[in-house]
Amino acid sequence: AAFYDALGRKDDTLAMYKKALALDPDNIQIKQAIAKHHFKYKELEQAENYVARILESRPKYFPTRMLNGELLVARGEFAQAIEVFDELIKEEPASYNSYYFKGVAHLGNGETNIARTALAKAMELKPDYIKARLLMAGIYFRERDFELAQKESREILGISPLNIQAKLILGNSYMYRKKFAQAQKVYEELIEIAPDNPIGYFRLGYLQRVRRQYVPALQNFEKALSINPNLMDVFTNIVMIHTARNEFDTAIRKCDRQLERVDQKPAPSSIIHNLKGRVYLASKKKTLAEESFKKAIELSPNNMNAYYALAGLYLSENKEDQAVAQYEAILDVNPKQASAHMLLATIYDLQQRFDLSEKHYRAALDINPEFVPAANNLAYILADQDKDINEALNFARLAKEKLPNDPNVMDTLGWVYYKKGLYDSAIAEFTDCLEKMPDNPTVIYHLGMAYYQKGDLENARAELKKALKLNKNFNGADKARRILAEL
Repeated sequence: AAFYDALGRKDDTLAMYKKALALDPDNIQIKQAIAKHHFKYKELEQAENYVARILESRPKYFPTRMLNGELLVARGEFAQAIEVFDELIKEEPASYNSYYFKGVAHLGNGETNIARTALAKAMELKPDYIKARLLMAGIYFRERDFELAQKESREILGISPLNIQAKLILGNSYMYRKKFAQAQKVYEELIEIAPDNPIGYFRLGYLQRVRRQYVPALQNFEKALSINPNLMDVFTNIVMIHTARNEFDTAIRKCDRQLERVDQKPAPSSIIHNLKGRVYLASKKKTLAEESFKKAIELSPNNMNAYYALAGLYLSENKEDQAVAQYEAILDVNPKQASAHMLLATIYDLQQRFDLSEKHYRAALDINPEFVPAANNLAYILADQDKDINEALNFARLAKEKLPNDPNVMDTLGWVYYKKGLYDSAIAEFTDCLEKMPDNPTVIYHLGMAYYQKGDLENARAELKKALKLNKNFNGADKARRILAEL
């Protein structure tokens, strides 16, 4: 089984484990190995079944209790996981793994300071514990403490010189400090280390795009996409460059070619149709833009950007009343359409008629309790209006669980954390969000407010100024100006 596992032959590995267990049905080590095998491949229910069987006969068996804690973390049941790891630490104070996973659980629970303490203890017990150091470097980066992120990354590279994640954090830290030459050097090293990994090409292309070096940026993005055609972040940057250069026909052609590459899979196809809509909108082809946004929603009802793009198009043309009448007519025929409620709620959101948008978001969630766009936007409304922060947190966490890489979800969860006074966790979410939406003034404003409440006035001033420079009239601009006047 170990041999097959090393070769990545999943089914053969499990077959050998089961054969071993058939020969020795009471062997706990074999059951533990099977549980870990299922966990490795994210087969959580099967792993939990074996964990339960082991703990029934050996309730104090340390390795299985550790695995049970990891399963709870994977399930997002962070409070229960923390209890498990606290018990394990009491029994074995030198268990660096227990401290590491305790840190992971506290981080998932939005308790960044406690997470840092646990990770620091794990690193103290095992100085070459790369996983703990990487997580700590990531925390520093998301909190925009770039000097510490760089220091931790270099420590990791001293232990493991070819560590891709450490190189990535180091390069990104240089980039955010506008040390572009150092960032470029690190990204080029990343390409040398892993020429078949698209991440180095993507980051180098992104750096070049920020510096308006569009020709080499496109070359690097295209190289990343040739390695993995499903990287929508990369493709989005390609389309944005062509749109910025008014190369609309080229952008549309590339969208159509990318649709063939992703073989009409709904999620990526929805993203591409939304991008086509944005290109059509930029080229003033509003009818085609509307068709593209509708197609994006049809393919993936979870595509929040498409709802806002379509609603924004209606508002820009003063057609919101027609749109409202259209979607209300749809609901009269069939009131169980979550997407129609979502679009109505989005229009009311943009009109700042939050009582009506809340009503329709809740209606969408009554139809489908796991409808991510409605859960995310309802969480934001509840938090922004200081209504029910705990309910907002539940909705925001549901959205994060379902769409962990969506920038809209990151911003919402960050805003909920902000309203709960968890400023480090808020900063982490806003920073992750700005990786994907670097020029969004609202998110930058949110980040500035989190720094302000945390007492980091220098970073607060920088972010609030940046938000106002991008847009003088975003929602919150007046408050940003008042705070800057105080500072």
